[in-house]
Amino acid sequence: MDAKEHWFLQGFLVLAMVIAQGATSKCPSSPLCYKKTESATIYTCEWETSESMKNATYELFYSRSNSTESRSLGSSRKSYICVQDNTVLNKALVDIWVVAYMGNWRCQSLNTTVTLSERVKYEAPQSMSMARSSNNLTLSWDNKNGNKDAVIEVKFRRLEETSGTWTFKKEVKQAMVTLENLQNESVYELQVRQMSKHVKHPLWSDWTPILDVPTEIPNPPEVNWTVEDFNNGTRLLKLTWGTPPYPVSMQVNYNLSLHIWPCLLKRKNFTSVTTTEISVYVTYSAVSGDINAFNKVGKSSPTHILVPAKHLTFPSKSWPNDRLIPLNYAHGFMKSCLEWYKLTDGETRPEKVNRSKLNGTVEKKLKHIREKMDDYVRYYYLVHKQTDGKPHSTEMCLMYKKEGAPSKAPDHFTAPILNVTTNSAMLHWKPIPVPDQRGFLTHYEVCYTRRGPKNESHIETECHNSFASKTEYLVQNLTPGSIYYIHLAGATAAGSGPTTTIEIATKPLPQSVIGWIIAGIIVLIAILITVCLFIIKRHKRKIFPPIPRPVVAESVNYRARNQNMYEKEEVHELQLHDNCSQEPNPEEATVLEVSETHECEDTDEKCLRESSTPVSDLLSPDYKGQVLRLETPDSSQGEIDCMVTMLMYRNGLVFDMKAYSTEDVGIPL
Repeated sequence: MDAKEHWFLQGFLVLAMVIAQGATSKCPSSPLCYKKTESATIYTCEWETSESMKNATYELFYSRSNSTESRSLGSSRKSYICVQDNTVLNKALVDIWVVAYMGNWRCQSLNTTVTLSERVKYEAPQSMSMARSSNNLTLSWDNKNGNKDAVIEVKFRRLEETSGTWTFKKEVKQAMVTLENLQNESVYELQVRQMSKHVKHPLWSDWTPILDVPTEIPNPPEVNWTVEDFNNGTRLLKLTWGTPPYPVSMQVNYNLSLHIWPCLLKRKNFTSVTTTEISVYVTYSAVSGDINAFNKVGKSSPTHILVPAKHLTFPSKSWPNDRLIPLNYAHGFMKSCLEWYKLTDGETRPEKVNRSKLNGTVEKKLKHIREKMDDYVRYYYLVHKQTDGKPHSTEMCLMYKKEGAPSKAPDHFTAPILNVTTNSAMLHWKPIPVPDQRGFLTHYEVCYTRRGPKNESHIETECHNSFASKTEYLVQNLTPGSIYYIHLAGATAAGSGPTTTIEIATKPLPQSVIGWIIAGIIVLIAILITVCLFIIKRHKRKIFPPIPRPVVAESVNYRARNQNMYEKEEVHELQLHDNCSQEPNPEEATVLEVSETHECEDTDEKCLRESSTPVSDLLSPDYKGQVLRLETPDSSQGEIDCMVTMLMYRNGLVFDMKAYSTEDVGIPL
C-alpha cells in the first residue's frame, strides 16, 4: 500500500469515528445503579441525557457478565428507574445499559459492569438543624442510615468572603458534625454531603443547598405592651418588641404563648411570628405569657410577659350572708366562669388563682366559695364570658367576707417627717398595708392637741378627717411657739384602728417680725389721727357753726373812741315795732329791711342775701360796713321807749332790744 492509499484509509477511519461520536452523544450515559442505604431493597438506576432527548422513552437492560442473554428491568420517560431487589442482581456481577427510543430512532448507552450490593449512595442531609455557641457550630440532621456512622464532608466560608475558597472538613459520625474556632460575630455559609463507610464501592451523596449560618441571639426580646380599655369588659392588648441589630437580626422569628382565656389553663400559641408586634383581645383578668426569638442556630432566653388585671382602686362591697354574688354568672364552664383570689398586697395577682367549675347549681357553688373565704381578707373576683369568640369580663368586684377595724396604725411619718412653720405643719405618712386594713379604709383621723401651761386645766383637742387615698395632711391655724401632740389613725366602716402619735413644736415669731408689727401699728394710728384732724378742720363750720354776737347801741363819742374795738356784724334784717299801741297800724310801723348777696367767710358756700325793701335810698352806695342811723322825731321820750328793736341775722338768730336813750341808735351793717 502506497502512501496515498494509507492517508485515504486513515481519513476514512477518523470520519467514521466522528460520526460514531455524534450519534453516541445523543444517547444516554452509562447507568449508575445504587442503593440509598445498606438495608434498602430498592435500587435506583439513573443516567444523564441531552436536552434533545427529553421526549425519548428509556428502557433498562441487564445481562450476566458471562452470558449473552439480556433481560429488561423496566422502562420510563424519566432519567431514572427504580428496580425491586433481586437476588441475582444483588449478588452477581452484571452488565447494565440503557436504550433510548424516539420515533424510529434507537440509541444504546455504554455498558456498566457492577455488583449492585456494593454500591450505596446516601441522600443529601435533610432537615438540617444548627446550634451555635461561642465559637462552635454543631450541625445535625435526620439519620436515615440505620444508625450507622458515615463519612461527612463540610465546606464553609464567611458570608463576606463569597468569592473566597472553601474550607473543607471530614468527620466520621452519625448525622452530626461540629465546626470549631468560628468567629462569633460573623455569618457563614456552608454545604454538607455524606458517604457510606460500610460498603466496598460507596458513592458521595449530593451536596446540600448552600445554607446561611447566622450568629446566635445573645439577649431576649424587650417587650412593651399597651392596653386599650373599651369599658365593656374587653381590652385590646398590643405587644411590641424591638428587632435585634445586624447580623443577629438575620432570619429571626418569634414564638409567643399567651394565657388569654382565664377559664382554661391552656395557652394560645403564636409560632414563627415574623413581625415585631401582635394585638389580641383579652378580659380584665391578668394576662401572662412568654416570648423568645429564634433563628437557625438557636433561640434566645424567654421574656416573661405579665399584664396586670384591671383592679378596682376604690372600695366595692362586702359579701353579706343574705346575698349571693356575682350576678352575671351563667351555666357552662366554657362560656362563663368565675375567677377569684386573695389580694395580699392590694394589687398583685397571686400565682395561683381559683377558677370555678359547675358541679351543681350556681347557688351551691357560690355558697361553697364563700365558705372558703377568710374574714378580714380582701378578695377580688371577676366573671368572664365569651361572645362571638371575643372574651370579656361581665363583672368585677373588690370584696371582704367580713370587715373589721385596722389592726395596725399608719407607718411612722415619712421624710420629710414634718414641714413645720409658725402656724402650720404638713404631715406625711405611709399607708396602712392592705393585709392590716382588714376592710376598706374610709378615711384617716387626724387629731392634734396643744400642750398648755401647767396651771391650765382645759386643753382643747381638734380632729379632722382626711381622704383614705391621701397620705398627707396640712394642719393649719396653730399657735406660734407652741407644742402639739398629733394623733393619726385609719378607719373603716367597722371603726378606727390604733393611733400613732408624734410631738411637734411650731416655730416662734422672730423678734424682727414683732418689732415691725409694732411699728406698723404705731404708723397706722398716726395716719388715722392725721386724717381725722384734717377732716375736722376742713368741715369745722359745718360741725361747729359760729355763734353771732349782737352789737349794743352806744353813744357816738364812745363808739368813735372804740370803733376799732367793735366786731362788725352784718345784719340781715332790722325791724322796729311800736309796742305802745295795742293794735299797731301797719302803716305807722317803721320796718327797715336790708339785704344783699355776698360771699360768706366759708369759701365752700355762698350766702344769698336779697333786698326786700327799697331802703337803698337811705344808704350810700358803699353802705356795707357803715353804721345805720335812725333819726327819731323829737316828739317825746315816751315814743322812743315804746320802740322795740329786732335784729334778724342770716343764720336765723334774732335779738330783741329796746331803746333806752334819746340818742341816735346805730346798727353796724
